[in-house]
Formats: sequence, structure tokens, C-alpha cells
Amino acid sequence: MPETATPAATPAHVPAAGLPDVPGQRPLGYWLRHIDGAIEQSMARLFAADALSRRDWQVLNTLSHGPTDTTALDTALAAFLCPQEPTVRPHLEGLAARGWVALDTDGRAALTGQGRSAHRRVAAQVAGLRERLAACLTPQELTTLTNLLVRWAGHLDTLAQAR
Repeated sequence: MPETATPAATPAHVPAAGLPDVPGQRPLGYWLRHIDGAIEQSMARLFAADALSRRDWQVLNTLSHGPTDTTALDTALAAFLCPQEPTVRPHLEGLAARGWVALDTDGRAALTGQGRSAHRRVAAQVAGLRERLAACLTPQELTTLTNLLVRWAGHLDTLAQAR
């Protein structure tokens, strides 16, 4: 990552018909969605060479920390699950079909030798992508931004539990 930030370019946006395109006046939610979508597209392009999805990668990466079961994987990746995809089990089974994950009879999953090799290779690509995605920020700015988002997420979780 560079030591100094690259000057931010004004984003090129296509405004809705008849509406002015004033990026500085867009709400925070717009920018969060925009950033998430850009990350999702960048990751999809990166993973396409290995016919992986972002969820496949998240399961593979989580298993790189050690064997676990589907329930623990679902808990670890809960922020990415939804009613249409309530569990990562199909991704786990797909990785097992590739020979990257071994599933035992107790429902525990672990990376195989092939899975560990694939993880190391893809992890290096992901690290490079993350560096490129954040190249416009100094390391300190990225740390500050991440800390602010973590704090805000915790606050929003607290508010949701108070209901």
C-alpha cells in the first residue's frame, strides 16, 4: 500500500433521468451500497478463474483457521446469509466435491491438502486485490475507517437488540 494517499477522483456516475448527479449530496447508505457492490464485482472477477463464489471463498478462508462444523460456519458468516441462502452448507458441499474440503460423519469440515494449497494461492490474490481496492487510502486512514465502521456496527447491533 502506498505511504501517501492518491488524490480521490470524482466518481463517474450516471444520474437517473432528469436528476442532477451531485455525489457529495448522496446519503451515506448510497456510498455503503456502492462500495459493497464494487467490492462484490471485484471479488467475483478474481474468483471467476477458480469458479468460486465469494461465499465459497469465505468458507474456504474460515476453514483455513481449523476444522469446524456447519453451525459454526453459519455463525461465523451470518452477516452474509439471508432467507434465500440461510446456510453455507451448499458451498461447503461444493468445496468437498472439488476435493478441497473433507466432511466427516459428525458434520465437521476441514481443508484437505488440495484445499490448503488452493487457499494459499487464492489468499495471495485476495490480499493483492484488497491492497488495490484500498490504494487511495493511507494505512492509517484505512485503520481509522475500519475502526469507525466496527464501532458503528456495534452501536447498530445494540440498538437492534434494544427493540
